[in-house]
Amino acid sequence: MSAPRDGRYSHMGEIILANRVINGRPSPRQARNTILLLAASVALMMTGFGIIMPVFPRRLAELGAGVQALGLMTMAFALAQFVASPVMGSLADRYGRRPLILLALFSFGLVNIGYLLAPTVAAFIAIRALGGVLTAGLFPASMGMVGDLTPEEERGKWIGIVMAGYGAGFVFGPVIGGALYDLWGFAMPFIISAALAAIAFLAALILAPETRPKAVRRREALRQRRDNAIRPEGGLMASMPRPLAIFGMLLFLDFMTEFPFAFIEPQMVFHMYDELQWSTMHFGIVVGAYGLAMMLGQLFLGRSSDRYGRKLIILIGLSLTGLLYVGIAFTRSFELILLFAALAGLGGALMAPALSAFYLDITAEKYRARVLGVKGSALSLGGVLGPLAVVIASRFMGAEAIFITALASVVATVILAAVVLRNPQQLNVEPPSEAWDIANKRSLAAEASLQGIVLDAANQRGNVTG
Repeated sequence: MSAPRDGRYSHMGEIILANRVINGRPSPRQARNTILLLAASVALMMTGFGIIMPVFPRRLAELGAGVQALGLMTMAFALAQFVASPVMGSLADRYGRRPLILLALFSFGLVNIGYLLAPTVAAFIAIRALGGVLTAGLFPASMGMVGDLTPEEERGKWIGIVMAGYGAGFVFGPVIGGALYDLWGFAMPFIISAALAAIAFLAALILAPETRPKAVRRREALRQRRDNAIRPEGGLMASMPRPLAIFGMLLFLDFMTEFPFAFIEPQMVFHMYDELQWSTMHFGIVVGAYGLAMMLGQLFLGRSSDRYGRKLIILIGLSLTGLLYVGIAFTRSFELILLFAALAGLGGALMAPALSAFYLDITAEKYRARVLGVKGSALSLGGVLGPLAVVIASRFMGAEAIFITALASVVATVILAAVVLRNPQQLNVEPPSEAWDIANKRSLAAEASLQGIVLDAANQRGNVTG
């Protein structure tokens, strides 16, 4: 309501009393549609990535390179993401989720054109690193968007749906990529991949809303400025979730979901092509089986950690991922390796949503994308050290020993996680200090006093004009 005004008192302005706050958050239907659109955009982009994945070793072989070049190329991408992910996550918190998602989708299309035109191995590695930097914001911005839109008890479910988009790329992409390469050579997979990235970009540009609008960011910035004046934040570490031991364990788990596979991947590809005499199509089918299991698992089992607890599902999922290394190390059968790959994909489907939901459960809303960027760095660090380790290990270890080493690292990680990890509900969050409690009460008292002054001014205005 407002106090009456006439010409005599127009210079005094108008007093507005707000008696109702309208929640600007999207409705459940709008939230669902936004997440489904995000999952579809991610699926298109990852299908493009899956298409070019089996082509890399073939193209490098045409340029006279082998395992070490593929390892360096993988390491360059992971190192770029390791450096860029926290930065991109902070930008997603500060400037919104949508710009970072659009940047990643648009950049991926350009990078594919770069692969198509790259004349040397060095150019391939440089373009791969550039792609790592420009697409590093996709994961933290996407997961931050899910956190913005969903309540805690449903996060695992919706994260699973978005992660299923990632899995979809590994279902269709490698098979399509292998077929395109066998039929038309290396150029066609990159062209199709770029086209899919363009479609995903346009869909997100037209339909995807911003879930962290400017008004919310401005309000939190003002609140943060007040909080810092009362209790200085203390830098990056102060924004990290507590307890730090659990947060560190989650980061280590992310590292170990990437490191073993990155460690074996360059050796595995050439082992399948040279030792097992597989075609590009065979390799694509195995990767597609892994992706199909991951996609379906995340789609239908992503909510498992909501029901049965984050820790249990993480342990089961990590254990299942180790079966891939069992199959590659101890059998030469295409059918058995295909089965183990599918079971490993199911494990990844259980673990990935549970881990991401765990981070969101223990992270303040204003730091979600930043923390998920740090999570992305942990994944990327595994991608950096894995290929580097295999470049060194391949000098004195055979393929079988490399695969067994990866399996042993997964087993050790499962045991460590079983001992250290706790469910979010079991964690004791450190209470605010007494000084902070007093300062917060003073702030509330000042707010009440200000409201009283406004009411008194409104009454006086009414008396004068009456």
